[in-house]
Amino acid sequence: MSRRVANNWLTQGITGFPLAALALSWPVALAVDSSQLRQLLISRTCIACDLSNAVLAGADLDQADLTNANLAGANLRETNLANATLALANLGGANGQQAVLNDADLSEANLSTANFSQAAFNRARVVAVDASQANLSGIAARGSTWSGSNLQGANLDNANLAESGLSQANLTGANLTNGQLYRANLIEAQLEDVDFTGANLREALIRDVNLANANLTNADLRGANLARTDLSLAHLCQTRLADGEISNRDC
Repeated sequence: MSRRVANNWLTQGITGFPLAALALSWPVALAVDSSQLRQLLISRTCIACDLSNAVLAGADLDQADLTNANLAGANLRETNLANATLALANLGGANGQQAVLNDADLSEANLSTANFSQAAFNRARVVAVDASQANLSGIAARGSTWSGSNLQGANLDNANLAESGLSQANLTGANLTNGQLYRANLIEAQLEDVDFTGANLREALIRDVNLANANLTNADLRGANLARTDLSLAHLCQTRLADGEISNRDC
């Protein structure tokens, strides 16, 4: 983004209205330190900045460095954060619907209760994040890495996590209805009470996990590696097992 474009963005707002008009709808917009906003939009670097509740919807922040930044409650709807560094950032309660975070680094970030539905996380590094109770419905996250992350109670229905790394992640009580988990790595993940209804788990690594009370109705486990994993406490109905057989045990 050029200096001229960035200055115009700050002056006119993201939709062409003056910031004063935007403030009527989003009073928090003017509460953000404008010098930090200007720094971010011109240099794409704002380490440890306080941008809580900032309105950055639709902004182009490709390759931005927001390490340890406070973006709690920020409006990041449709924001381009591809290749951005958001390690240790606080995105708690942020609205990142349809944002682009492909190849971004969100290691140890806080996404708790955030709404990133329909966002793109393809190949993103989302290691050891707190995404508990987050809305990640319909995310495109193929080849992403969520190892060791806290996803308790997160909504991941229709999420595409094919070939993603979720080893040792805590997914207790998460909603993965119709999730795409083809060849995903779920080794030693916590999967108690997860809803896998209609999920594609073909050729996934599901070793050494606890599936107590997990719902596998209509799930497809063909070719999955279930070594040292007990399905006896999971709910099976129209479930296609690793060997291709269909189990209706709990219908």
